[in-house]
Amino acid sequence: MESILVLGALTGGAWWVGKQLYQAGRSANSRRARRRESAVAASEYQHRERLSRQRQIREHQQKQAVRQRGLNRKYRALQVALLQINQAPDFQRAASLAEAARDIPLASRQRQYRRFRPQLVRHYIRRLRSGAEAQLLLDSLTTLVEALGIAGFEASYIQQEASRQVQNRNRQPAENYSATLERMQQEHTDRTAALNQTSLDPDTKQQLLEAQNQRLVESLMEMTLGQQGETT
Repeated sequence: MESILVLGALTGGAWWVGKQLYQAGRSANSRRARRRESAVAASEYQHRERLSRQRQIREHQQKQAVRQRGLNRKYRALQVALLQINQAPDFQRAASLAEAARDIPLASRQRQYRRFRPQLVRHYIRRLRSGAEAQLLLDSLTTLVEALGIAGFEASYIQQEASRQVQNRNRQPAENYSATLERMQQEHTDRTAALNQTSLDPDTKQQLLEAQNQRLVESLMEMTLGQQGETT
């Protein structure tokens, strides 16, 4: 009888130990499974986050590229307008393009003003001598100057400088033919050099160079005809 009781106790103890071991193993397996699931979930989350960041970077780069192309187009259009300023009746067209290009960095716009200021003075002189309305010239020049990031009173300085030069030329004797020819050739050389230094695309630059050459030919023809008229 005692043997049966001992055997029963041992069997019960073994069953209890086995049960505990089974539960412990099951619990350990469950913890390992949860850790694996957590690791997989964390890895998937990191992967999604990495893809999201990469997508955001690509989208940002694409937006920046589109914006930069737009700025480049505006910058080229502004440069062309300033290079061809002598073909305009005033400064309004260049001013309009400069207004549209206000999102171009300030330093770049101010650099264009410093570069083209002599041409602005010469154009102001030409328009004054051709009888253009002084106030219209000043208003459109002021708009242009301010859009280029320069204080508006600089336009008044250009007006004063141009007016002085016009008055001085009116008081001076007429320029002789050889001096006029030399001046025109020098201006043509300066403008051609300025065009060659621009960052315009080759086709646009070539068109502007051809237009500049054509203007020189037309100016020489006008000067020659004028000289012939004076001698007849």
